[in-house]
Amino acid sequence: MEQALPLGIEAAQSEAVLPLIQLISDLVDKRCDKFLGARYGLTTPQYQLLLAAVQNADVTLGGLSEQLNCSRGNVTGIVDRLERDEWLKRERSREDRRVISVRLTDKGHRVWEIQKDLARELAAVSELWDGQQRESLSKLLLRMYKDLKD
Repeated sequence: MEQALPLGIEAAQSEAVLPLIQLISDLVDKRCDKFLGARYGLTTPQYQLLLAAVQNADVTLGGLSEQLNCSRGNVTGIVDRLERDEWLKRERSREDRRVISVRLTDKGHRVWEIQKDLARELAAVSELWDGQQRESLSKLLLRMYKDLKD
């Protein structure tokens, strides 16, 4: 049974394309949250912070804030919970006590495993379409990404 689109969104209207993409993005986010929570006890922001930390050794809280485009207060709260759950640990700089870096624990280094699991979970969504449909959709989305990025 086909689900109705929210009010004001008709698939044939060109001005409805971006709102529809936003709705799809929201659904993917919910799916990611559900998967990460059930499998690893993580939220999407926690997972994103772990990814940022694994890609930048000795990253500071300020650096994470910039990289994740969120406030230092939000980053501090996320780091608090990740530290409590032993995904990472804080370390104060010896040169400047005001600077705090985060380091992943052994548990935190599982982020690559989590990334692979999440990729498999999301790949299952693309199984809804046949190969030609996936290829067409990928080309359109890549073009849209490039056009919007510039």
